[in-house]
Amino acid sequence: MKEIKVLSKICALIYKQSSFYLERKRIEHLKNYSIDGTKITKNVEIFNVQNVIIGENTYFNSGQIHAGIIAKIIIGKNCAIGYNVHIKARTHNIKSPTGENMIMIEKDIEIGDNVWIGDNVFIKEGVKIGSNVIIGANSVVTKNIPDNVMAGGCPAKIIKRLM
Repeated sequence: MKEIKVLSKICALIYKQSSFYLERKRIEHLKNYSIDGTKITKNVEIFNVQNVIIGENTYFNSGQIHAGIIAKIIIGKNCAIGYNVHIKARTHNIKSPTGENMIMIEKDIEIGDNVWIGDNVFIKEGVKIGSNVIIGANSVVTKNIPDNVMAGGCPAKIIKRLM
């Protein structure tokens, strides 16, 4: 019985060390692309990381950053991005969405500085969001949003001016 407890403690220690190791490797990998991995949680999937730029002091809780093969996603400084947020710079063309002849559409996404993005937000390819903007939870951003506004809804619309 004593041996089982010792083995259990050893296994727990190995598991803990391996998860710390993986987290360290993830942070190092993101650092190679000038992304602060300590503020981008492990619950954020990043596709085509070479085309993603994230400004300093920006944090991202969970979701996806899906840059294209050529399309970039640029997120400014001091942004607060909630849970289950999806930012996708590519989508399927409706003329040939699947199969061998699948066609993808890619367009850059730009998000300014000091932007607060609520939980469950989807940001579509080609969108530009200005600085000092709040995007309300559960919004779908399909069009550009100017500086200094609060926007929300499906599709997102300007709710009010800030400042």
